[in-house]
Amino acid sequence: MEHNETIRKEFSKQAARFGDPGLTLSNLEYLAWAVDFLPLRPHFRVLDIATGTGHLSRAIAPRVRQVVAMDMTPEMLEEAKKGAARAGLNNILFDEGDAAALNYNDSSFDMVVSRLAIHHFPKPGLQIREMVRVLKPDHTLGIIDLLSPSDEALIAPYNRLERLRDPSHTVALTKEQLIKIMEVSGLLVSGIDTRDVEVNFESWVGMTGVDRPTIDVIRRELESDIAGGHSTGMRPYKKDGSLYFLQMWSIFIAAKHSNE
Repeated sequence: MEHNETIRKEFSKQAARFGDPGLTLSNLEYLAWAVDFLPLRPHFRVLDIATGTGHLSRAIAPRVRQVVAMDMTPEMLEEAKKGAARAGLNNILFDEGDAAALNYNDSSFDMVVSRLAIHHFPKPGLQIREMVRVLKPDHTLGIIDLLSPSDEALIAPYNRLERLRDPSHTVALTKEQLIKIMEVSGLLVSGIDTRDVEVNFESWVGMTGVDRPTIDVIRRELESDIAGGHSTGMRPYKKDGSLYFLQMWSIFIAAKHSNE
């Protein structure tokens, strides 16, 4: 519960900025990549876990019957409602709740999705099992999230810098770790897609409102990495005089076993 308060604190600060230009999370190309990979159908009722300000829900809504957009941060949901209203979407329902204890009946959704949320969960297996519980048998779960570097030596430094920037970050899983959690939760992984996403450093740290001394610490480590120092796992580089790095984004498609 303590980490839930950290999530609410961090995302209540960030809510109004989730639509700022230049952010990866609101990038329309990345949204289209995710939505096109999801096997959506017009009759589907879809649950969007940890919707934030509703980017994925709004992108999915024109393709399905209904989206239930759930988040635990009221400020996020308020921004999501405004965004849906501006877009003229009336098939999105908004619900405040905890992804570790979903307030929905078993097997009640045609699809469950979650975008850029898994790395905020201390024990993501809890949330994934809940997603599986409320999903209809033989139907699809779609998870879009960051991945940690595959090199074990880089997992800790990578996630340490992510946490410095945003204390609600727990750990980005590796591809293998996420597959294992999904499989033990009663899912059969049927599709995976990944891509490198370019992140502007100033936009990234500005989003969370982290203090200047912490920003300077992160910047120094990234610049040291560029200069040949210890690897951060973030693959930083300079472009047009500005600091950038790469995140690995992934989409996992998995089906719930019919005997679950």
